[in-house]
Amino acid sequence: MVSHGGTVNKARLGIDYLNNLTPWNGRGGFALEGIIRVLKRLGDPQDSYPTVHIAGTNGKGSVSCAIASILGAAGYRVGLNTSPHLQLFNERIVIDGLPIDDQSLGEFCYDIRSAASKELVELSFHEAITAVSFLAFREVGVDWGVIEVGLGGRLDASNVISRPAATAIVTIDYDHQAILGNTLGEIAAEKAGIIKPGSPLISGCLPLEAERVVNRKAAVTKHYRFATEYGVAQTSDPGGSTFGYWGKDFPISPVETFDFTSPLPGMHQGHNLAVAATVGLAIGLTSDVVKRGLEGVRWPGRLELLVIDGAPILMDCAHNQAGIRAFIEYLLHRNEGRIDLTFGVLDTKNWKEMIAMLAPHVNHWRLIKPDSDRALPLELVSAQIKLSGSDVKISAYGGDYDALVRDLVRNGDGETRYVTGSMYMIGRLRNTLGVPPKPLWSPIR
Repeated sequence: MVSHGGTVNKARLGIDYLNNLTPWNGRGGFALEGIIRVLKRLGDPQDSYPTVHIAGTNGKGSVSCAIASILGAAGYRVGLNTSPHLQLFNERIVIDGLPIDDQSLGEFCYDIRSAASKELVELSFHEAITAVSFLAFREVGVDWGVIEVGLGGRLDASNVISRPAATAIVTIDYDHQAILGNTLGEIAAEKAGIIKPGSPLISGCLPLEAERVVNRKAAVTKHYRFATEYGVAQTSDPGGSTFGYWGKDFPISPVETFDFTSPLPGMHQGHNLAVAATVGLAIGLTSDVVKRGLEGVRWPGRLELLVIDGAPILMDCAHNQAGIRAFIEYLLHRNEGRIDLTFGVLDTKNWKEMIAMLAPHVNHWRLIKPDSDRALPLELVSAQIKLSGSDVKISAYGGDYDALVRDLVRNGDGETRYVTGSMYMIGRLRNTLGVPPKPLWSPIR
C-alpha cells in the first residue's frame, strides 16, 4: 500500500504536477517504456486485479461504461478509466459509478510524480493519468478494472496490462489518421495491438479491410465476432430501445438469448451493448446479471435529452465522421426535418467532412468554441458551412457560453435544440447549464 502523510500538501502538489504535464498528442517519441518503468516501481498495480481492455474508434466509452455496470450488477467493486472527461476531470477515474474525490486524486497523482522522479521519467499527461487510475484502483481495492484505450491501442499508455481477462475492439473507422494510419487496415493494426494470447477478444461490426487484420491478430485467442458468434436485433420501439441478444459458446451456457431494454438512445447502442454483453458472458457472468447491468447503465452526453426550464436540448458527443453518421441516423429515425444545431469542433478532426454530412439536415447553425486550445476557429467553420451551398442561418458565439444558453433556453420556442461535436464543447455547455453529474451505474452489494 502507498502511505500518505501530509495528505493536503501532497494532494495539492500532485494536482499541480498533473496540470503542468504536456498533453500526449502522438507526435514524436511516444512509447510504453516510460510508463512501464513508473508502474514497475509501484509494484505493477495494473496487474493486481482482473481487467477488461476496450479499444475502438467510436462506442468504446459506452461499451466500457456498460461493462462496468454489468460487473457492478454482479456485486463487484469496479473501477472505470475513460478519457476524455465530460464535465469534471475526476470523471476519468470512476469507482462504483462515482468520480474519484479530489483529495484521493491528488494523493495518487503525487505518488506517480514521486515514482516518475525516481525513475528519471518524464510522463505525458495521458500517461500520468492512466498510471494514476491503475494505482487508484489497486489502493481502493477494486475487484475489476475496466480500461478504455485513449487513442489507438498498440502504443496507448493503457496497453501495459499483462493479461487482461478480456479485450474488445468495438468499431474501426477513420480518425486520427496522422497518428494511426491512412487506411482502415493500418488503423486496425494499431487497435489490434491490445490483443493478448489467451485473453478472449470481442470484436464489433468492423469494415471488411479492418476485420481481416483483426482476425489475423486474434488467431492467438478465443475470438467472439459480431454477427458470427453473437449479435443483436431490434425487437420493438421505432427508436430502437428494445433489443434481442443472441450469442453462443460461453463458459457458463453454450447458448444465451435474452431481450434487454436500452437506456441509451440510438440504434447504434444496440450494437455497443451487445459487445458489452458478450464481454460479460465471455468472462463467466450469467445472462441475468448481464441484462441487469445493461439496463442500469448511464452514459451522459450521448443522444441525451435534457429539459432545462422547459426547453428540450439533445446533446451528442459526435466528434468524428462515424459519430456524425450515428447522429444523423438518429435524426432520420425520429423523422426530423432540418434542425437547429449548436456545433463546435477541434482542428484535429475531419471537420470539413463532418460539416458536409450535417449540412443537409441543418437550417440554423449555432457555432461555439470548444473549451480546448485545439478548438477550430469559428471563422473557418462558418466559411466551410457557406461552401456547402446551404442557405442557412449562422449564429457565432465565440466562447460566450452564457449567451448561447440564453438563446437555447430563455429565447427558445419549445422546439428541440440539438448540440453535437466536441466533448469539450458539450462538457462546458453542461456546466454552464448547471447539469449535475450523476452516478454512471448503481453497484449492488
